[in-house]
Amino acid sequence: MDAEPAAPPVDDPRWRDALRSVLDEPAAHALHAQPIVDLTTGSVAGYELLSRFDGPWRATPDVWFAAAQRWGANPALQARVLERAVATRADLPPNTFLTVNVDPHLLADDLVAGALLRHGDLSRVVLELTEHTRVDEAGHAMAVLGRARSAGALVAMDDAGTGYAGLELLLALRPDIVKLDRALVTGIDTDPVKRALAEVFGDLVGRMDGWILAEGVETRGELEALIGLGVPLGQGWALGRPQPQMLATLPDEDAAHIRATASRVSLTGNVASLVRPARAGADRDRDDVLLADSGLVAGVRDGSGAWVPAMTVAPSASLAEVARRAMLRPEPRRWDPLVCTAANGEVLGTVPIDILLLALCDSSGT
Repeated sequence: MDAEPAAPPVDDPRWRDALRSVLDEPAAHALHAQPIVDLTTGSVAGYELLSRFDGPWRATPDVWFAAAQRWGANPALQARVLERAVATRADLPPNTFLTVNVDPHLLADDLVAGALLRHGDLSRVVLELTEHTRVDEAGHAMAVLGRARSAGALVAMDDAGTGYAGLELLLALRPDIVKLDRALVTGIDTDPVKRALAEVFGDLVGRMDGWILAEGVETRGELEALIGLGVPLGQGWALGRPQPQMLATLPDEDAAHIRATASRVSLTGNVASLVRPARAGADRDRDDVLLADSGLVAGVRDGSGAWVPAMTVAPSASLAEVARRAMLRPEPRRWDPLVCTAANGEVLGTVPIDILLLALCDSSGT
C-alpha cells in the first residue's frame, strides 16, 4: 500500500485496522534505543527504548499510542513494549540501565501488569511514567508499581515541570529519576530563570535520593550549561539519536568534550573529590555498604559500626546541596556517612560528613 502523506485523526475508524496490523505483525513495531549519558564522564549510562511504527501512513509514536488509547489497543501495545524491554536487558552493555515508557493508569490493567510482573527480576529496568496521567485512585497501579520496585525496577517521572499534577505525582511516586522536560532544557544556556528552575528541581529530587535527567539536549550550549549546573544525566540529539542498535560509547570527541567541560566546573566543588573507598555487598560482617537483593543500596555503617539507612548522592552533586540535605536528616542521623553512587546504582564509595563540611568551608574561602 502506498503511504499516505499524513495520518487521519485518531478517532478515524481506519486506525482500528492499522493497529490490528501492527499487533499482528511484530516487525511493524520496532524499538530504537537512545543513549542516556553521564554528564561527568561522557560514558553511556543507559538507554531509553522508543517505539517506531511502520504503518499505512506517517505518524509520530505519540499519535499511534493516542489512537491505541482511543480504540482500546493501548494495553496490548504497551504490554508488548514491556515484554520486549525486559528481554532486551540481555543485550545491555555492562553497568547500564534501560528505561521504557508506560502510562501510569495502564499498570492497573491485567495485561500490562502481567507482562511486567511475570518476571521475578526487573533489575536494570526503569519504568518511565508520564506525569500527565493520574495514577488510579483505587491504588491498583501503585500496588503493581510497588511489586515491580521490589523486583528491582526503578521508577522515572517524565516531563517534570509541565503537567498540572506534576508535584502531586512527584510526591506520591518518590521516583528514582526525574526527567526535566525539553521545554525547560531548550535555551537553558541563555535563560537564567530556566537554570534556576533546574537547580530547584535538582535540589528537590536530590533530597528524595533521586537523579535528575535532562532530556531534549540539542546544542553544545545547553549541554555545557547542564554540566555546569551539576545535572548528572543527559539525553538528546546533541548526545545521540535513537537507533536500532545500542550505542555502546559516544564518539571520542564528544566524550572528551563532556569530560573537559566537567573538569572546568572544578570537581573541588563536587562530591566526586571526597569519595572514600568502600566495600559494597551483602555481607553484614565484612562490607561497609549493604546492598539489597536488587543490588540497590540498603544501608551503611555509621561511626560505631552499626548499620543505618543510607542517604545516596551523585558524584556531580555540589557540596552545598549535599551538606544541606545531610543536615536536614533527623538529628541522630546527621553525621552518618553518605553513599556516593553512579547513575546505574553502582557504589563508588562513601563520603564522611566531617570531610564534606571541611571541603565546603574551603570552597567558600572561610
